[in-house]
Amino acid sequence: MDAEAARQKLLAQHDQIREHLNACRTWARRLRGGEPVQPELDATLARLRDDFIAHNATETEVVRPLLRGSPGWGTVLIDRMLEEHVAEHAAFWDALAGSASEVVARMDELIEELDAHMAAEERTFLSPLVLDPAVIARRRAP
Repeated sequence: MDAEAARQKLLAQHDQIREHLNACRTWARRLRGGEPVQPELDATLARLRDDFIAHNATETEVVRPLLRGSPGWGTVLIDRMLEEHVAEHAAFWDALAGSASEVVARMDELIEELDAHMAAEERTFLSPLVLDPAVIARRRAP
């Protein structure tokens, strides 16, 4: 997969995750308000978890090969991505774990942190300045 296709795929996954987060926020508020929306929240949380798994796998599968072969620059970005992602993703999984009512209690904080995480990715290794084929080619070892 080329750099722009990878970037677009990952950004589309971010958009989908954000849609699930917004739906979870709505269902969580309604549940806290006493409405019987547990099945809807459970289904939305399941989709969020599935898409989060898929996104994490896609990041590793497509970004690493694009940046590999760029001594220093690509290696630094890959190492940073993996180091940060392992810790952040573990924290997100902790926040997504448990029953829907347990997740609801953490929902607002989870949404804020996950959205900030995706925004940081978009500013760093998903930036068009990083995943630009010309930039990658210039930085590759001769």
